[in-house]
Amino acid sequence: MNNRKKKQDDIKHITDYMLVETALRPADLCFVFGGQNADYLADHAAKLYHRGLFKHIIVSGGVATDDGRLECDRMRDRLVEKGVPEDCILVENQATNTGENVTYGMQLLEKKIGLDNIGSVIGIGQIHASRRFLMTLEKHWPDVVKMFSTPNYYPVEKKDWHKDKKFRGDVMREFNKVAPYKKKGFITEIDLDEIAEKIEKLPETPPARRRIKKHHPRR
Repeated sequence: MNNRKKKQDDIKHITDYMLVETALRPADLCFVFGGQNADYLADHAAKLYHRGLFKHIIVSGGVATDDGRLECDRMRDRLVEKGVPEDCILVENQATNTGENVTYGMQLLEKKIGLDNIGSVIGIGQIHASRRFLMTLEKHWPDVVKMFSTPNYYPVEKKDWHKDKKFRGDVMREFNKVAPYKKKGFITEIDLDEIAEKIEKLPETPPARRRIKKHHPRR
């Protein structure tokens, strides 16, 4: 195999493995992972909300953004600006990493909605870390049907990630995290074919819209 062919194969492998998105069906919840691109993430979540794909949104992230607001507060404010009712949004403000996004988020969801009422989730996060977000959900919340969608805020198409210096650097840093994170038990490998089969079984009708009501966890 010549060097050019090997490079092309390596790029395709990383593209297919790292930059994952799934089919989308109506879900019980949208889970937005905080990140530096908070505005893009919130705009994407608002777009999917207005398509009727979910009734609740949780925004998670306790890290300050460049304007001083926490990721979660900035995303909440942006969602409201985009027409999402504030009482449909839950705000988790303690998480400082992806594992905490999910674990702290689940604790808040149990208090406010009840985890038993959530059978399907659409995750939204930064495109270069797509697979790790799904793998983190799989680690901590294996029972829900998981979907994933992401905006592309880079100046090139997803398939051309290797042609942009910033996109390439972000993807490769993520790619190099996967093996050690799996070894440490931070994330669990996913089977995209199995995920696709589960998504295919979900109803195509959007869930009825309802506001978040106070939930009393079972004792």
